[in-house]
Amino acid sequence: MITDCIMQRLHIWVYAMLLAVSVSCFKDPNFEPGFNGEDNGGRTLPERAFTQPSRRVMIMISAGFNSLSDYLASDLEELAGGELPVGTSYSSDIVMVLERSVTSAGNYDTPSPASLYRLYKDFQGTVCRDTLMVWDPDTPLSSGQTIHEALSFIQSRFPAKGYGIVISSHASGWLPAGYYESPSSFEKASSGGPFRSIGQDKTPRGGIEMELKDFAEAIPMHLDYLLIDACLSGCVEVAYAFRDIADVVGFSPAEVLANGFMYDTITTRLLARTPDPVSVCKDYFAFYDRQSGSSRSATITAVAPGRMDSLVSVCRELFAKYRAEISRLKGKDVQGYFRYDHHYFYDLKDILLNAGINSDEEARLDAALEECILYKAATPYFLNFPIDVYSGMSMYLPSMGSPFLDNFYKTQIDWNKATELLK
Repeated sequence: MITDCIMQRLHIWVYAMLLAVSVSCFKDPNFEPGFNGEDNGGRTLPERAFTQPSRRVMIMISAGFNSLSDYLASDLEELAGGELPVGTSYSSDIVMVLERSVTSAGNYDTPSPASLYRLYKDFQGTVCRDTLMVWDPDTPLSSGQTIHEALSFIQSRFPAKGYGIVISSHASGWLPAGYYESPSSFEKASSGGPFRSIGQDKTPRGGIEMELKDFAEAIPMHLDYLLIDACLSGCVEVAYAFRDIADVVGFSPAEVLANGFMYDTITTRLLARTPDPVSVCKDYFAFYDRQSGSSRSATITAVAPGRMDSLVSVCRELFAKYRAEISRLKGKDVQGYFRYDHHYFYDLKDILLNAGINSDEEARLDAALEECILYKAATPYFLNFPIDVYSGMSMYLPSMGSPFLDNFYKTQIDWNKATELLK
């Protein structure tokens, strides 16, 4: 059970103030001695200098104003039932939740506000939620502006040694908003409109999604990790988009079954002295690999996007050399990570293997992948299709795309600008 602890915190604050008055040498915990001058005896006197914070901040973005609302609510309950920081002192680690959900399943006509709150336990073990920001009910959470407002508030009000984000919602990799569900409407139109692919807020007339580029630009701080608990996010295009933003990105090239990450243990991993997002990915895979039947379905990868320079270099060379062969590939011959003929996500390495790279080129590609991929794992099947080749990341296969997607890819995707898959 999550409790509003504001009154209890008020009583603690009053007691602390009385204690401070009664003790003459009370020290502000935000300051520690430095040096600035001498006293009359020639000794150096300390100055009051702001200490470097040692705490870490985990930010959970739960964009659940959509069909995942019930599942995301369960994830937040799991999060609250796991290990949480105790108290709200200056040194305490922090769990922040940015959340929006529906008032009842399938009800997209009744707006509900997004809110930002701090989740922690008081000294009696009660789980507390302090609400810090609330948006207008009609404001979507899946918006670069909303995300930026929340993250900028956290950064300014809660300085920390490190920050990390876990985002959970719908997603469709690098694709334009709505394309995954209705490609024909884009192909027939002269313009596809805004290009968006992560997060979703449903409306009575459709959905609002956030452009991948907008999401990246909305993040004001450097991240220790970005974990994306959403379908089809494990693309090389997505990883490269966060090369200057996050040390580690964790995601799935295929879809994600509704339970998603293991939120009851996630804070134990991410609020450790050294955050361990790779173990979050390992926990996810271990859970699904223990299941049976179609429930034994998972792909997961942890990548260090800042180490992708070698992969860029190798792929740029191979794309140029095998451009004609890549353009003639048939999707049925290449490992895909999709269902229902949504043929936009193929294995990066398998594309090049089928294009005919030689053994030396394959070894160079493997070395470049190994340099940036920290962990990867896949079950033998994902629901109804086998996984025979797993390099860890998917990529667009132009021969299975369209002129509309080609144009979008050439003009909007940084990975393509760096490697020239499409010229």
